[in-house]
Amino acid sequence: MLVSWHLISPSLIILWLCSTESLCPESCYCRQSEKGQRKVSCVKGGMRDPLPVSEIDLGMEVLEISAPKDNPNTLSISPIFQQFKRLEEISIKRSNIHQIGVHPFWGVPTIRLLDLSHNNISAVYDHNFRGLVNLVELNLDFNRIERLSVGVFKHLTELRMLTLKNNLISDLEPRIFLKLVKLHILKLSENKFTEELNPEVFKDISL
Repeated sequence: MLVSWHLISPSLIILWLCSTESLCPESCYCRQSEKGQRKVSCVKGGMRDPLPVSEIDLGMEVLEISAPKDNPNTLSISPIFQQFKRLEEISIKRSNIHQIGVHPFWGVPTIRLLDLSHNNISAVYDHNFRGLVNLVELNLDFNRIERLSVGVFKHLTELRMLTLKNNLISDLEPRIFLKLVKLHILKLSENKFTEELNPEVFKDISL
């Protein structure tokens, strides 16, 4: 049976129009990135756990979270990203993150860039990165990382850039970069190294 357009309730039309709009958290901006990706940007600060993932469009491709110095975030990293099947870039900075958590990115193989710089992460483990099979760039600058265990990045077999500047690392053990055969850029400046590093540390990579 055909229904005449003029018989449809105006309230139903409004409801349909609203349902077609992309979801966006109230304190964030949602727009296209320079590359044409769907980007959610939350940079006003003052965010607290949990992240408002139920208010974010499932088609999100880029997530950017940061904060001004006078209104910092207090967040944690947990397995909340699995529903975003097109997510390519995650940047969560200046958010007082202390640890990354167990398997937080499992089920999201589309992620290619992860930036957790300017936080308070003191340690990283291989299970933090499990599932990031297509990650190309990892930024952990300006954290409080003191040491790295052998094979900590072994799940990141596609990684091209790893940057660990301005941490508290005093030494590196051999085989830390196990399976990072595609790594081309490694940044370690402004750490606490007291002596020359053992060449065996870089055995698994060719910079």
